[in-house]
Amino acid sequence: MKTGILLIGLLATLTVQSQKLKNMEQEKNSIQSVVTQVFVATDNRDWKSVEEAFNNQVLLDYTSMAGGEPSQLTPIQITDSWKTILPGFDHTHHALSNFNVDVTDKEATVTHYGNAEHFIDLENAEDVWTVVGTYDHHLIKTSKGWKIDRMKFNLKYMDGNMDLPRIAQERVKGNEIETKSTAQQNKETVKRFFELLEKEDIPAFINLFADNGRQINPYASGLFPNGANGKEELTNYWSPVPGNFDGMKFPIEEIYAMEDPSIVFVKYTGKIKLKNGAGWYENQYYSTFKFDDQGKILEYVEIFNPIVAARGFGMLDQIK
Repeated sequence: MKTGILLIGLLATLTVQSQKLKNMEQEKNSIQSVVTQVFVATDNRDWKSVEEAFNNQVLLDYTSMAGGEPSQLTPIQITDSWKTILPGFDHTHHALSNFNVDVTDKEATVTHYGNAEHFIDLENAEDVWTVVGTYDHHLIKTSKGWKIDRMKFNLKYMDGNMDLPRIAQERVKGNEIETKSTAQQNKETVKRFFELLEKEDIPAFINLFADNGRQINPYASGLFPNGANGKEELTNYWSPVPGNFDGMKFPIEEIYAMEDPSIVFVKYTGKIKLKNGAGWYENQYYSTFKFDDQGKILEYVEIFNPIVAARGFGMLDQIK
């Protein structure tokens, strides 16, 4: 009987230990996945996933490569820094190996080898800049999972075309100039959009749209047209508008190009003089404009308060 009890106890102990080992392996795999996520997402330029792997403050140490001192940075500050060079390469590849993960309660350390290759196609001949070293990471367990709060790179050596980092940075700066130019051009078109409406030059106004351009009025609420698709519908939509009023003004309060310069956001006021001395209709508007590569409007979204509009045009009794 005693032998049976001892055997059961031993089996129970072994089962618990086996489960603990299994849980520990799963935890280590989760931690390693967070670290790997930083490098895979960086190669894919998936900056949001990179930021999600970091804690809200990270001690970043690349002094072995760049000199200076370690920096305490937010995840966005880290990706903003990496964006100044990495997108300038045609592609990059980080190869990681020899992981060692050590876990103690809610903290973990990870060390591994890293080989980073950075490629640019120069005159139809691909050149590479290679950086080799090791990494030391420290992670903490948060309510959102494991997050890196310290990251240190230990440079072993660099090889290949040492001029590629400079070329990559210049390419990024060139793209920024092009992006700013596109953004400015699209913002000017938005301003022209409202100028032409105020001048009641509907043919020129319609010409700002692409052939497949469209207008969307998401809060029309059944009282007003939902929008128009294509130049013919847009022409039919807007041609009667000037004749219905004694003047229109659309002062812009705010206008911004988004991170994608093909999208522009604008906040403005509609000030429309009603006929027969009936006063003024005013409403606040928020709109987004989406442009094609030729600078033509693909999509115009007009958001306004339908209750204010219904009141202004004597249609409140039609609200259901």
